[in-house]
Amino acid sequence: MKKSIFHVAVLGLLTSIAAISCDDNTDVCQEHILTQDEINEMARQDSIKEVQKNQINADLILEYQADITISQVAYDGTHIEIELDKIAELFQISEEDLLAGIALDDGAPEIQGFAIEGSTHADNMTASNSNATWGHWFDANGNVVAWGDNAMVCCEYNTEDKFFNVMQFPKHLIDGQKVKVIEGLKYGEKRVAVVITVMAHGAEEITAPIVSTQKVSIDVNPASTYDMNNVKFDVSKVMADLGISSMEEAKYVGVKADGSYAQESDAGTNGFWYDMDGFASGFGDNARVYTSYGGDEWMDDEIGIGQNPGKMVEGDQVVVKYGILANNKIAMIEITVNVVPYDDPETAPTGDPKTLEQTVSLSKAYDNTYSSVQFDIKEVLRDAFKMTTYQIHRARVSGDLKIYCGEETTEAPSYTADVPGYWLGKDGASAKYADGLCWVSLGTSETELYLYGGNHPENVDPAHGTTIATKYIITCNGGKVIVNLCFEIKGAVSE
Repeated sequence: MKKSIFHVAVLGLLTSIAAISCDDNTDVCQEHILTQDEINEMARQDSIKEVQKNQINADLILEYQADITISQVAYDGTHIEIELDKIAELFQISEEDLLAGIALDDGAPEIQGFAIEGSTHADNMTASNSNATWGHWFDANGNVVAWGDNAMVCCEYNTEDKFFNVMQFPKHLIDGQKVKVIEGLKYGEKRVAVVITVMAHGAEEITAPIVSTQKVSIDVNPASTYDMNNVKFDVSKVMADLGISSMEEAKYVGVKADGSYAQESDAGTNGFWYDMDGFASGFGDNARVYTSYGGDEWMDDEIGIGQNPGKMVEGDQVVVKYGILANNKIAMIEITVNVVPYDDPETAPTGDPKTLEQTVSLSKAYDNTYSSVQFDIKEVLRDAFKMTTYQIHRARVSGDLKIYCGEETTEAPSYTADVPGYWLGKDGASAKYADGLCWVSLGTSETELYLYGGNHPENVDPAHGTTIATKYIITCNGGKVIVNLCFEIKGAVSE
């Protein structure tokens, strides 16, 4: 009983204290209403914080504006020359020593490149996350960010030409966008801030009239490469219509679905990718053909037409409009691309498909350039599959031809190198790129069938090389070729 009475007493005491407390000070139990003096003080503190955040901690601040025309395909931008003389004067060194320090030359002054974050103005003491010794990628808020989805602009200092290359991430900027970035240099206790305000501008709309239209056509076969076929047009008429004496005076445009013009080349030289409806739409899954014009040893009266490999089939037709612009006038070339069957010059070998065995030896010196060597396997494949070279080529493109490494299985092959092919480990088994020592793949065209391969630039010992043996099983059309493969990568030191 004593214990129960004690608990009741304590509970009653706590209840009384709570009641008394609320009666004595209502602020404890009710929401506090700020006084005007308190509101003013909080605003003052916020203002101080904002000023501190916006202050740039530097002994010298240099400010510039970089105007950039927005690009959908390129990292284009502009150059900004900064006042090296002022920086050198602050650091009390010569401009030559300043540049040497930025370039991290041996024996040069130890100059630290860094950036200042746009949101907080905190130091980011990474000298560079770009391709220069001093320079950074920034997001829309001017904060340092890695190259990728959030990157907007990049500043890279070129110590040889003495300017900042201010560039953009394609497709990321929008018209009218402003991105303020801060690059910094520190020498001893002295600090310099280079403030660059990047202004993004959309391309000026083209309103030039079409003064002439030429209609041309070309027949092409379904393509498995990006190789081009050329179609002729009347270049003299184009120059006369535009009032120019050389095609170098012209610019080139592609007609988009909304009737506006694509102005940035995204294919070949001065060319554009077009979709199945014939509109300039950029490269992607819907891209079908592209145009190209100009370059070294190019015929002035020819326009190149290429395909997105494997996307076009016999019977397809695409009509594209390729504009030539000069003197505020457009000469339009309307090109009809007809995809026609391939005129196969070969006859398939007679008889039923069969199994054949072939020994293949590949050998090359080690290098770090991914160079390859080849082995002609055309006649063996033709004989085993009872198909023409072109038919085997098309089967390779479609995936009907398959290559297995080591042993044939009922599952689809999982290629790790150029399709169809594999990176190979020391034991000759299929390997990932990161673990492979060499690769071997099947290359094809309308006239060629060959195995080709090369060495991994990092995983093979340059001095001693390596030798790998494996077995490929190539199947198609009910036939099979078993390839006993040996690949020798020769090192610099003879064994």
